[in-house]
Amino acid sequence: MTSSALEGEVLLAVFAILAALLMFGLGFLYRPTWSTLLWSMVFFLVTIGTFGVIVAGATTLDWIDDIAVGLMLGAPALVWSGLRAERAAPARSWIALAQGVAGALLLLATAGAPIHSLAYSAAYFGSTVMAALSAVELLRRPERGGGMLLPLTVVSLVLPVIGVASVSAALLADGNTQHTVLPDIKVVGQVVYLTCALVTLLFLTRFADSVAHVKGQTEFAHIVSDRLTRAAAAEDRNWVMLALSLDDTGPLRVAVGEPGLQRIMARFAADVRASFPVEADIGPDSPYGFLVLMSRPDGVVRECIRVLLERIGTVTPDQPIETELSASVGWAPTRVVGFDAVDLIDAAHAAMTSAREAGGNRWERVDG
Repeated sequence: MTSSALEGEVLLAVFAILAALLMFGLGFLYRPTWSTLLWSMVFFLVTIGTFGVIVAGATTLDWIDDIAVGLMLGAPALVWSGLRAERAAPARSWIALAQGVAGALLLLATAGAPIHSLAYSAAYFGSTVMAALSAVELLRRPERGGGMLLPLTVVSLVLPVIGVASVSAALLADGNTQHTVLPDIKVVGQVVYLTCALVTLLFLTRFADSVAHVKGQTEFAHIVSDRLTRAAAAEDRNWVMLALSLDDTGPLRVAVGEPGLQRIMARFAADVRASFPVEADIGPDSPYGFLVLMSRPDGVVRECIRVLLERIGTVTPDQPIETELSASVGWAPTRVVGFDAVDLIDAAHAAMTSAREAGGNRWERVDG
């Protein structure tokens, strides 16, 4: 390994350490899920791999270099696995392990042979294919790879081009046994990839849910405003706003952790959708609640709320904690509050707060 190449690996190792600490501390510890764990492993894997390369360069133990480089090639597959886990699809993280081990074995098997350079380039190209699949995962999200997802999306699509160039250079290299074809481009590519991955993955960990939540609230607000305007014009006073919120979310988070709480919220959302008529408008409220706008007589509304509370209180086998869950419901009818959307939501929130303060697992209605 040349002095310039070694310096590049040292800089990469230092950057990988910082990135690993940031992703683990600000990502995984903030939201300990399978996806954030996989993404943290990306940076730890690159850190270990680059130190292996440095040790190999200092001791002339080329087999360490082959193992380290081969294992690092599994990093993009971990990013892809984490993106799949983030959308609740099978992560298939074993592909990253298989790719890293296969890359290391391939480099070891061809060590000292004229095809060593080509073997490395082929393994590197396989790694860039997984990066391209990561770009596909980012493009299928609601953001369509834009915004803060753009850095990783772009670099994941550029890496396969470098992979093709690497294979081409290896084929043109006459008997070159070094696996570092296009070394400067590749080191720069690794640094750029890690930087973009850190930016995008930290955003997905800490802010993407909030952005989606705010977007959902905005869309629901437009729907509510339109519904109430038309209801006011028709003088239809059967419309009601319900504010629903899960009780005791703080103790639940302590008991089951953030992943378990997210599973409970997913079930809560399903229970809400199943308990109200299909034409009811349901939108996000707090991180642990929903707003429901519907037009039904009081008896029907009361029955829907009763069904919801029974569903939530039923312990299911897939529940992360074997205890009865509960929710508080605030009921604000337009015939009492009026058709102003803000006033209606505020009144529903106040009634929901009263229900929670009364012990939860109940509803309170705003009466004139």
